[in-house]
Amino acid sequence: MFLQQLINGLMLGSTYSLVAIGYTLVMGLLNLLNIAHGDVFMFGAFLGLSLAMLNMPLYLSLIVGMIGAGVISVLIERLCFRPLREAHFLSPLVSTVAFGILLENVATQIWGSEPSRYPQTTDVAQFQVGPVLISSIQIIILATSVVLMVALDQFIKRTRTGRSMRATSENPQTASLLGVDVNWVTTGTFFVSGALAGAAGVLTALVYLQIVPFIGIRQGLIGMVAMVIGGLGNLRGAMLGGIIIGVIEVMNDAYFTASYRDMIIFGLFFLFLVIRPEGLFGAEEKRRS
Repeated sequence: MFLQQLINGLMLGSTYSLVAIGYTLVMGLLNLLNIAHGDVFMFGAFLGLSLAMLNMPLYLSLIVGMIGAGVISVLIERLCFRPLREAHFLSPLVSTVAFGILLENVATQIWGSEPSRYPQTTDVAQFQVGPVLISSIQIIILATSVVLMVALDQFIKRTRTGRSMRATSENPQTASLLGVDVNWVTTGTFFVSGALAGAAGVLTALVYLQIVPFIGIRQGLIGMVAMVIGGLGNLRGAMLGGIIIGVIEVMNDAYFTASYRDMIIFGLFFLFLVIRPEGLFGAEEKRRS
């Protein structure tokens, strides 16, 4: 029973990690929150749903969801962040709240406010590994999430573009003097952030099998919790934070009651903000700097 729930928690937590990484990328670059990130997640899920309803294979739904969500995230950067660089620091946050509400209303007009069921576009096989039963969908979700996280981690560490992103995060003015195109890096970072949210949206739809235009509100909040637990601006911390929340959520539903779920998760959020605001890995990063 415990091992089965642990697998379920890892699967769910991996999708939370993708959302948290998107928050962390923008937070590390601009030191600001993209409040509309949860709604970018939602839009990616619905874009994937649209292709799935046309009997397109899952990988196409995933790709379209990622690209569409990435484009929307770039629009957020262009409309909500770039014009307000010299404004009060709260202005971009407020503008992303408005943009998120706009996305929810657009999604409601296109797909309706009632739950939309995600069709099964791939055959589901069950594998018995000792006491644990694993479905092919769970393997796809976990494998896709892990591949995306590892690929992003290596991209930022080992590529020239990744070094430019890190330099811009440290000091945009110095990076610009060294020849880094800060505007291009910012746009690329927002696209990657949105693409990860879109992937999480499609994968989460496979978990719950139905989505609504307001699903991004809770998923966005969960992503924030994971980011805070892992440490603000720490990508690997965000990955671990999402996994922790997924495991806690599944274990709570299995051994307690679902009504305690949000109380435990957001209670943990509050405790970290009060007792350890730097998160699990923030202190180490701070000592290094």
